[in-house]
Amino acid sequence: MHNYKIVYQATDELLKQAIALDNKVFNKWDAGNFDACKRWLSINKDIYTFLLDGEKCVGYINFIRICDKCFEEFLHGNMKDYNLQNEDILPFEKGENKCLFMSIAIDKDYRDSDAIICLRKGFDNKLNEFKKQGIFIKDVVIDCVSTDGAKYAIERLNAKFIKNSKGGKIYYSKDIFAPTTVPKISLELLSQSNLKEVALMQYNLFKDYWCGYTDFIRELQGRKNDLPVTYLIKYQGKSVGIVGLYQLDMYPDVIWLNWLGVLPQYRRLGIGTHTLFKIIEIAKQYKKNEFRLVTYKVWNNTAQHIYHKIMQRSEYYTNCDDWQKGIKEGKAMIFSSSLIDKKISKWKNKYIDLNSDIILHNESIKKLKEDHLID
Repeated sequence: MHNYKIVYQATDELLKQAIALDNKVFNKWDAGNFDACKRWLSINKDIYTFLLDGEKCVGYINFIRICDKCFEEFLHGNMKDYNLQNEDILPFEKGENKCLFMSIAIDKDYRDSDAIICLRKGFDNKLNEFKKQGIFIKDVVIDCVSTDGAKYAIERLNAKFIKNSKGGKIYYSKDIFAPTTVPKISLELLSQSNLKEVALMQYNLFKDYWCGYTDFIRELQGRKNDLPVTYLIKYQGKSVGIVGLYQLDMYPDVIWLNWLGVLPQYRRLGIGTHTLFKIIEIAKQYKKNEFRLVTYKVWNNTAQHIYHKIMQRSEYYTNCDDWQKGIKEGKAMIFSSSLIDKKISKWKNKYIDLNSDIILHNESIKKLKEDHLID
C-alpha cells in the first residue's frame, strides 16, 4: 500500500533524492546537479513538484520560468537545461509566463502504479493555484530525452513536436491547461479467427510492396521466442489498422517494428502516434536493448512525422548488398530508440535483408489469390 503525498518545498534532502532518481532513470549527462539546482531555487523557489511515498521521493516534475531570449534558444535546440545561467531564470509573476518543462522522473519500481497520476494531479494543482493568483502559463518548451518523456509531453501537455535537438526532441505547447484527447485504442492479437481480416487490412495498406500473408500463417503455426507478433488496431470497436513486432536472428538485442499502418479515414486522430507508444511498451516486455524500424521516406511518407516525433534517432540505410530499389527510389530509413537507460547508437548500415521482403510479398500475393481473398 502506497502512502503518496505531494510536496512543493524543495529541501536539500529532497534535491539529493531527486538527483539520485535522475541517475536511475536518465543518462548520466541528463542527471541533475545539486549546486545548479540550489542556484535555480535561489531565484525561483516554486519550480519543483515532488511525489513522495512516505518519506521517499519516487517522482518529481521540474518546471521553471525562463526569459524570452532563453526560451527562443531552447525552442531552436541551441541550449540544454544544464547551461542555464542566473540571468536566464525568472520567478513566476502575475501575467503571462514563458516556461521550460525541464524534466519529469518516476522511479522504475512505481511506473506500473498510479504514481504518475498522483504526480500529474499535484502538478495540475500547482498550476491551478498559479491561475488563481493571476499567473498564466503562455508558452512551454520541452526538450524530451526519452520516449516516455515524449509520451507525457504529447498526451498530457498538448505538446507538438518541433524539431530534433542534441540528444532529444523539442516539443512546444501553447496552453497546458487545455484538455487532451487521447484516442482509446486497443490491440487485438492475430488469431485463426481474425487471420483473414488481418491479411486484408495489411494488404490494403501495403499492397504495392509489402504483403505479409504467408508470414501471418507461419506466425500462427508457432512463434520463435514469441516473435513475431501481429495486432489489429481497434478504435471505437472498429478495426482501423495493423501493427506488429519481429526480430532478426542476427541481431538478438534488437526488436523491430512491423507493419504500422492506419486506414486513411482514421488518420490525423492520434491513432498512429498512440499505437506507436503502445507497441513500444509491449516491445519492452521482450527484454531487448533497442527498438528500431525500417521505412521508406518516399513510399511511407505519411508515417514520417510520427517517427520523427517519437523515435530518438533517424538515418538513411544505404547498404550496397541490399534491395537497391528500396534504397535508391524509396529512400530507405532506419529510426531507432533505446529501451534501456543507454543512448541509442547509429545503425551504421548493417545488413537487414530487405530482399526477403520482396520474396515474402510475392509469396503472399500468390497465397491470397489461392485462398480467394483477392482477385
